[in-house]
Amino acid sequence: MTPDDMKQVMRRWASTVTIITTKHDGLIYGLTATAFSSLAVDPPMVFVCINTKTRTHPLIDASGIFCVNFLTPEMQSISDRFAGRMPDTERFAGLAHHVAATGAPVLSDALAYLDCKVVERHLGGDHTIFIGQVLAAKVQQPEASPLIYFNGSYRKIQN
Repeated sequence: MTPDDMKQVMRRWASTVTIITTKHDGLIYGLTATAFSSLAVDPPMVFVCINTKTRTHPLIDASGIFCVNFLTPEMQSISDRFAGRMPDTERFAGLAHHVAATGAPVLSDALAYLDCKVVERHLGGDHTIFIGQVLAAKVQQPEASPLIYFNGSYRKIQN
């Protein structure tokens, strides 16, 4: 099996598009990710899998915080922006955001968010699995649908 084989199969797994944000040394950073899942409800925990080669990876590792922002279909261009197609310093330009418990950016237009402190790290191939205890969470748009990624394309859930 090759990495391309794995990628082709995983493209068939539909997932919610998220932007993982963090703050370190007074600067804010973020990246688009679909490798995210709930882990436990007591205490509330989630995990994100971040490629070790991304610019955001060492910042999450150093700061020990991250926020998972769930995107809506209207945020597709924001997803593209955070997918590495522009410099980190420009990703938040003109984008409304605030903070919750950790200081990591919460996107104001996100469907929902989970604000977390890192409680464990595990190396998994070329990614680090960051397990976070959720310190704050909120559904910001109760009637909105999530932005989905499937087979290399964005999708919407039909209501």
